[in-house]
Amino acid sequence: MHILLADDEPAFRFSASVVLRGAGYRVTVARDGREAFTRIVEARAAGDPVQILVTDQVMPEVTGTELIGLLRDWGIRIPAVVVTGYRGLPPVPGSSPGSLNELIEKPIEPEDLVACMARVAATSPSAAPA
Repeated sequence: MHILLADDEPAFRFSASVVLRGAGYRVTVARDGREAFTRIVEARAAGDPVQILVTDQVMPEVTGTELIGLLRDWGIRIPAVVVTGYRGLPPVPGSSPGSLNELIEKPIEPEDLVACMARVAATSPSAAPA
């Protein structure tokens, strides 16, 4: 299963990608929403679509919610997990029912991240392994 992990924090990007790869996922990383959008479009064009998006909510230039909206505007609908480092964040601004699958707060225990991916994959037909 192909996961794209977008986060502007290098330490989180690294540790989460190691955890997900260790759980058997193929992971592409992006430093921000713009890079994530480009990588998702390129992967789709190459016949290797991203099956789950894990995105930080607060990133410079393009937030996680804006990234999800941009993908949907382009007709790209993939399951999305929004990650936030802000405790007690209200529902993701601009999100609508069905626009994201999970909202999880940092810090994230490795087993919780893996369990989240398993839940999303199990409940999202578009996240089924290729």
